[in-house]
Amino acid sequence: MSDSQVDKIYQSVAKERQRTDYPASFPVLPPVPSARYCSQALYDLEMEHVWKKSWLRAGHISELPKDGSYKLFEQLGLSIIISRGVDGQVRAFHNICRHRGSPLVINTQGTARRFVCPYHAWGYNTRGKLDSVPEERNFPCLDKDKNGLLPVLCAVKRGVIYINLDDDAQPLEDYLAFEDREIGDFPLEEMEVKHVVQVEMDCNWKTALDNFLEIYHVSTVHTKTIAPYLDSKSNIIDLYKQGHARLATAKRGQSIFQSEKTASETLGAIFKDHNIAVLRFPNNFTAIDPMGFAWQTWWPAGLNKTVMEVSVMGWPGDSDEDKAFWAGMKQQILDIAAEDQYLFAPIQRSLNSGLLPTVTMGYQERVLYWYQEQIDRLIGVDKVPEHLRIQQVLSDHVSD
Repeated sequence: MSDSQVDKIYQSVAKERQRTDYPASFPVLPPVPSARYCSQALYDLEMEHVWKKSWLRAGHISELPKDGSYKLFEQLGLSIIISRGVDGQVRAFHNICRHRGSPLVINTQGTARRFVCPYHAWGYNTRGKLDSVPEERNFPCLDKDKNGLLPVLCAVKRGVIYINLDDDAQPLEDYLAFEDREIGDFPLEEMEVKHVVQVEMDCNWKTALDNFLEIYHVSTVHTKTIAPYLDSKSNIIDLYKQGHARLATAKRGQSIFQSEKTASETLGAIFKDHNIAVLRFPNNFTAIDPMGFAWQTWWPAGLNKTVMEVSVMGWPGDSDEDKAFWAGMKQQILDIAAEDQYLFAPIQRSLNSGLLPTVTMGYQERVLYWYQEQIDRLIGVDKVPEHLRIQQVLSDHVSD
């Protein structure tokens, strides 16, 4: 992070602490139709225009430790092989044999220098090329060059693996350009995934995501776990193009994760004395901490069903002490998340009831409104049913 950006955060945090009135230059956020959280029509539009056209986190390079390593991405009703080929390149393919549709890979993670269909043994190399067909004489019209694995657009940025279901998507570097300015000196590529946990939630994906994008609830819900470590009144927010955002909050002393483990000593002080949290639209949230942190993603599994995936990100080490620390950190993260989750199903019930026509969002909840705007922009505002539409009011309040 540049010195000018660090100075800007410090100054903005100090100014926010002193704020006593609503900012005169900032628009009052219009009411948000509560039906956005329970409309099948909007959900279907999101699936088509948001989830099939956005860059999605599919893993971390540490989960593919050697050539031939693979893992499965199984969200959104899909099964996609994320593979480090024998040439070292990371690629993604739909987990579908071109013969009759059998999945090629059954285990969620492993090593394979070739992918061989368990049904009829059609074989593919790690570049996706179909290179062997048992009894090939029985397929006189088969063109193996045209029947390789179905590729998925895949890119790696600073150790994080992303996929996009749209072959014409903008380059990942452009999509996440803001990230270099915000966390550029935090060595994500040096980290490891220590644990992955999935939690099912009985709510719309936006109902769950909203909770993690505002600090307003922390003093009430996380009285003993988070509130003692964060100065909530110092929270500042920068909105970025394409629905992204960064939140920064001054810490009160140490991290909530007590350990001597930390990133490189060259890491900027801003990460040690501030909680720097990043939303990568549509569903990635990381509250970055030098001792390690949770990389959280929320996946729609139905109109009123969400899967939260938590990857515990930490530093290399395999001693018994290390394992005990990261196991404890995983449990601490899940315990904190559980403080929120018991509210989600009842909130969704209220939204589904039709008794609450709109929901209200304040200044410190503007990230929630911002990503809702982005959803409509991706769908096409005119294509969103009028009673569900979000007013576009924040575009003049986006950071460069």
